[in-house]
Amino acid sequence: MKAGLLTLSFRLYSIESLKGRRSVVKRILADVRRMGPAFAACEVPGNGGLTDLTVRVVHLSTDARFTDSTLRRVAERFERKPDYAVTESAIEIL
Repeated sequence: MKAGLLTLSFRLYSIESLKGRRSVVKRILADVRRMGPAFAACEVPGNGGLTDLTVRVVHLSTDARFTDSTLRRVAERFERKPDYAVTESAIEIL
């Protein structure tokens, strides 16, 4: 079994409160949950700023190439949203 780890760093726009930040985080995590049972995601504790966010997405598969291509498609999917911008992404295959 291969596990792929995608780390995404986001810059959130128009966030003025913790409540607004949590709503964006919940939408991102819900998008990952809708992708299927082979995915999991969580928010990584950061510097505590309202506009910086780091999320890690894990994908399980028996084929490392499939996991890599799947996580690349996930990263591209999140780059096209109006509420935030992806500032950095990295993929590791374990």
